[in-house]
Amino acid sequence: MQIGRFHTGEEPRIGVFTDDDVRDVTDEFDSFRDALSRPSDAEAADGEVVSREEITYLPPTTERNTVFCAGLNYEAHAAESGDAVPNRPLIFMKLYRSLVGHGEPISYHTRVTSEIDYEAELAAVIGQPARHVSADEALDYVAGYTLLNDTSARDLQFSLESDGDMLLDWFSGKAMQRATPVGPTVVVDEVDDPQDLDIASRVNGETMQDDNTGMMIQSVADLVAYLSSRVELEPGDVIATGTPEGVGTFQDIQLYPDDTVEIEIEDVGKLVNTVEEVE
Repeated sequence: MQIGRFHTGEEPRIGVFTDDDVRDVTDEFDSFRDALSRPSDAEAADGEVVSREEITYLPPTTERNTVFCAGLNYEAHAAESGDAVPNRPLIFMKLYRSLVGHGEPISYHTRVTSEIDYEAELAAVIGQPARHVSADEALDYVAGYTLLNDTSARDLQFSLESDGDMLLDWFSGKAMQRATPVGPTVVVDEVDDPQDLDIASRVNGETMQDDNTGMMIQSVADLVAYLSSRVELEPGDVIATGTPEGVGTFQDIQLYPDDTVEIEIEDVGKLVNTVEEVE
């Protein structure tokens, strides 16, 4: 089953998605967070059916939620970055205003950056409150999975200095407004093992990343457990699990206006967005 958020020119709606259509189940729930905590009720709910071609996709999370991102979580990506593998998860966060849905433009803010990059990531979406959970039980708190393209402003991320030392500017590099695609939906009960999924990115049809989530350093369960030891995770929170090797900046590749980026993950789907220049 696929559950997500959309609109048709009016207020945000909650939908159960098929390959061609969306069934509007908004009236069944108090919020999208509520729907994620009761996916079986979403599957059974009645509602108006509209074509996917008639909707605008919204990120499958809410303004009340947090997007947690794991950095350097594939050993080969850490190696191409020239960084050592961290001894515990390296976490940064994104703002809701940084997100866009499937099919919406990736905003390229040319007033402040001249180098943006793609990053294919599997993201877990929390379905039940989780605090101090173990890795063995962590996946019980996951409603499902979605895709995230951790678009990064590389020139800003790598240009911060202090007394000649290079620092990483995670905020400027990762939190640009309306620049991080997420979606299209949350896939529920379709992924048997989140550590055995093929993951790929393509730019204008050319494959850039091609790997498997089994190559993660910290598993999805490890990340859920770790984050729950710091804060209580809430339904709708998103945990992006890092990107494999093959990002653009280490191949002297960057994105340009009108480039189309596809992120595809086995059993989860495909996320497609086009770069659009904005000031």
